[in-house]
Amino acid sequence: MNGSRVRVGLLGCGTVGSALIQLVQEQAEGIESRTGLRLEIARVAVRNASKDRGVDLPADRFTNDAESVVTDPDVDVVIEVIGGIEPARQLILDALKAGKPVVTANKELLANHGGEVFATAEASGVDVLFEAAVGGGIPLVRPLRESLLGEPIDRVMGIVNGTTNYILTRMAEAHVSYEEALQEAQQLGYAEADPTADVEGYDAGAKIAILASIAFGARVVAGDVCLGVFGTSDKAARVVPNKVYDALAAGRPLVTADSAAARELLQDGRDALLVPAGDGAALAAALRRLLDRDERSRLGAAALELYRRRCTPEAVAATLLSALEACV
Repeated sequence: MNGSRVRVGLLGCGTVGSALIQLVQEQAEGIESRTGLRLEIARVAVRNASKDRGVDLPADRFTNDAESVVTDPDVDVVIEVIGGIEPARQLILDALKAGKPVVTANKELLANHGGEVFATAEASGVDVLFEAAVGGGIPLVRPLRESLLGEPIDRVMGIVNGTTNYILTRMAEAHVSYEEALQEAQQLGYAEADPTADVEGYDAGAKIAILASIAFGARVVAGDVCLGVFGTSDKAARVVPNKVYDALAAGRPLVTADSAAARELLQDGRDALLVPAGDGAALAAALRRLLDRDERSRLGAAALELYRRRCTPEAVAATLLSALEACV
């Protein structure tokens, strides 16, 4: 660190990286007045150094040698916005070993290799900050790691995926179908053209793994999280069973309207409760049975496959709410 100046090495300059550069430049004076530190984008690692990134930085700040950025002695902190597992994982580890704090929003990496990253940071005596990886606008990570560190936490519940939040809000308030809400989310840019990671739970699963690791002091990876898909379309109904069977490998309970699926699970010695499609009362009763059997801590990880092809969103919401209220 050079006096009050903090030189940032940025890994990646796509949509997020370029927006970060603009924010740092626009808010540099305000940040300095509040903290006494002047942020400066010193180096930027990109795949194509000659491509116009639409940011006001000299061309010599860009390089396609990411390793040189994380090991540069003039770089004080590394910010990773590449995404994915590799090369982000190795670059972050190298930065930490070089004694540089790292800031990342890479939930996929942390959900799968967080233990390795945090252990390396601890051994090197530097920080890994990842507030933006899970509900960065709330925020969640710092309160769990610091403010609530001495408090016993029984459970963490919430909607942690923005696309899902939009879809559920539109279905509940505007009474539109799942398909209509998803299409709206895509048109508005909330959902990707391929929304699989959001609507099939992979994004939320990665975030849950991170939150569970922090809240309960456990080493939870994305593969430990059971994903249940709550779909309305025939496509969703066809997709769910395979995912549920995978999720039930540890014998977690299943609530389903699929009699064949329930029969198969019961024959395998697994826990399944058969609920007729569209029968809200039976659904609520089945959920209460799970809760009454002291399954509360497992409910968050349970694969609840709820076919609602003949259930309105309001009916489903009401039955779920009544079941949850029964355990309070």
